[in-house]
Amino acid sequence: MNANKVTCSFVMDRDTYNAYKSIVSRNGENVKGNIVRHMQNVIQYDTSNVDPILAIREIVQSLKKDANKKIYDSLGEILKELEEDA
Repeated sequence: MNANKVTCSFVMDRDTYNAYKSIVSRNGENVKGNIVRHMQNVIQYDTSNVDPILAIREIVQSLKKDANKKIYDSLGEILKELEEDA
């Protein structure tokens, strides 16, 4: 075995594992790969709550691709528009 590798083992409720596996596999992943990717994201962003960061990143990437996106000069401009729409 490679000295730079570690084997992780833990026990969990079967129903929880099966529900997790079902969701992960629906998205084309496997449990091990999903957990490893989550760990890498935690390290990269130095937080265990990476979901909001990843969601914002995904939104930013989609906005960069949208040639018709609206551009604002300030947060105040955005808030003013939101108040007008309410």
